Amino acid sequence: MARMIYALPFLQDLSALDERREALVWEKLGLVEAFPGVGSSLVEPSLARTFGGAILKVSAAGYDILYERSGGPDNETVHVLGLVPQRAVR
Repeated sequence: MARMIYALPFLQDLSALDERREALVWEKLGLVEAFPGVGSSLVEPSLARTFGGAILKVSAAGYDILYERSGGPDNETVHVLGLVPQRAVR
């Protein structure tokens, strides 16, 4: 399993969600923790400019969870950077 590090802006955005959506985000992050490469690298250009070109995303409850990976197979770390409403980037 990957080591998970959560950025403060992600946690602040997550705290604004209702309980159901927050639970869905945590569920998806459990999948990312177990399989860090599960995300898509097809990220909107505006998000790549904001969060960096090496980010991945997974979707949960109408939001994109943005993260990047570092390290190798034995010491992989996932930095969870942001939570963006999908409608905001379309």
